[in-house]
Amino acid sequence: MTVLRTRRRVLKEIAATAGVVAASSGLGSKALAASRRDADVIVVGAGLAGLNTALTLQDAGLSVLLLEGSNRVGGRVMTLDNVPGRPEAGGTEFGAGYARCLSMIDRLGGFPMQKWLDTVELPFALNFDGTLMPMSAWPDSPLNKMVGAERTAGGSLMGPFALSMMYAPRPSPLNGLDSWLLPEATALDISYADYLKSKGASEAALRFISNDVPTADLDRFSALWQHRLFRFQEFMGGIDGLNRIATGASRFPEGIAKLLKREIAFNTQVTAIRADERGVEVRTKGGRTYRAGRVTVAVPLPLLRQIAIEPALPPLQAAAVQEIPYDNMVNVFFAVKEPYWKVDGLPGSMWTNQPMGRMYHFKSDQGEYIWMNVRNPLSPWIKMSDADVMQDATRTLNAARPSTIGRVEAIAVVNWSNYPWTRGHNVYRLPGQIARYGNIVAEPHGRIHFAGDHTAVTMMGMEGAMESGERAAVEILQLA
Repeated sequence: MTVLRTRRRVLKEIAATAGVVAASSGLGSKALAASRRDADVIVVGAGLAGLNTALTLQDAGLSVLLLEGSNRVGGRVMTLDNVPGRPEAGGTEFGAGYARCLSMIDRLGGFPMQKWLDTVELPFALNFDGTLMPMSAWPDSPLNKMVGAERTAGGSLMGPFALSMMYAPRPSPLNGLDSWLLPEATALDISYADYLKSKGASEAALRFISNDVPTADLDRFSALWQHRLFRFQEFMGGIDGLNRIATGASRFPEGIAKLLKREIAFNTQVTAIRADERGVEVRTKGGRTYRAGRVTVAVPLPLLRQIAIEPALPPLQAAAVQEIPYDNMVNVFFAVKEPYWKVDGLPGSMWTNQPMGRMYHFKSDQGEYIWMNVRNPLSPWIKMSDADVMQDATRTLNAARPSTIGRVEAIAVVNWSNYPWTRGHNVYRLPGQIARYGNIVAEPHGRIHFAGDHTAVTMMGMEGAMESGERAAVEILQLA
């Protein structure tokens, strides 16, 4: 709690200083009235990054208008409140190092929390090339073509699912959470396949690990980005320190939104932004134009690509916006009609090396459900209707786990690749992209600023989004 109070005090000091900055820089209400602006600052996107940007600026005394293309807040934080079990479709876990998130939860009055490990059934069952087995059988299985220590990686809890961690060097080659951006780190900005081969990974291990990267192709995934992820996970303290909001992760962004004085403009899709030395104009699909002193764009890169920006971004920044990829993620949720795990005697959760990916059995006071998580970019589900995905996912699950036949029922799909307000799920980097682009996507362009977890330097996920919103707000407040 002391850490949270200290962070709150620091932000209050920034806000107090920023109030003076705003007044002296012409961002105050008098300047707004004189120029007939709609706000001092417009924020585009009501995910965690946009919400934190808006609230930090509001706390500093500025007027803020938040525009959101969808009809909800939270972005990739989405609790399916109307689905049995109240499953989570996006950002869920709060790590022990999530200082900004935890401080905000404290400010919101707290939520009932539960340990992630208390809600998910572990260990996993394993389906390897169509053969179903307990994880404990994997080390001696004739299907196990790994070599040396690879054969027993992960033990009976995680099995080959932990192979990538086996090749995570300790201590990390990244001394700090921001070290991935240092020039000396670019030597690791090679393909993850080449890195693993240099460490002696077998072909069987490479095949297995490829199922656990967003590209399903180790040649198209940066080893440096993977090291950044390892370093972040190490800082978080592993899965033991993960917690969830018992009533749903969406309560978090909803709580932040309630702190905003001005109503969010929902169903307002931004199509163009024009900026000059006097201010910014933000145009929407509905034909309306909003004016402000500055704008922060806090949407994922696939959506930023659809916004016309004038003057155009510098060539290298424009290339980064166009080329940095996001993974394709399809989530399928199943209701449990009967305990299928009692039929085959295996754990309810299952990991496979098949395109269906992982399957988690979640159970809490909110209910019980199965979550199937597919990230394979070649999956046909990406372009299928939800109804067709549920039908095919049921058929696939039944084939991989016969005990589920007639005992589970597909009830919901969240396809982040087709969701119009994200067009993808998690950002990642191809080999060489960190060396080429660094974090140029975060650099302001005149009066246009950028936020989102893709611009975060130290944190990732929900905390990364909060970090980026804070950074973008302070960036504006220090422009006197």
